[in-house]
Amino acid sequence: MKNQSKKEVSLKFRVTELEKEIIENRAKTNGKTFSDYARFMLINGEIIAISDKEKSILGGLSNNINQLTRLFHKQKKEPAELLNELKNTLTHLKNAYRRSS
Repeated sequence: MKNQSKKEVSLKFRVTELEKEIIENRAKTNGKTFSDYARFMLINGEIIAISDKEKSILGGLSNNINQLTRLFHKQKKEPAELLNELKNTLTHLKNAYRRSS
């Protein structure tokens, strides 16, 4: 059910045409109006800050993924141990991005 309280204050900010289209598409995809979506994201969204050390770790994990991908292509098969290593690396990447600030 939508929040029926009267909205008395207006916020205004500038975006590019592309940013506007992206926001409108995301709102539509989530079944919300532009205002409802923007309000929800501004109240509930978060920015995750990544330290220089974490960026370095992520860079190393990215290099590992690239090396594993090259090895997959070179061998033209998916060795189980490499697949497990790739899954493990992806799990580390996901956990790094899920970390709350």
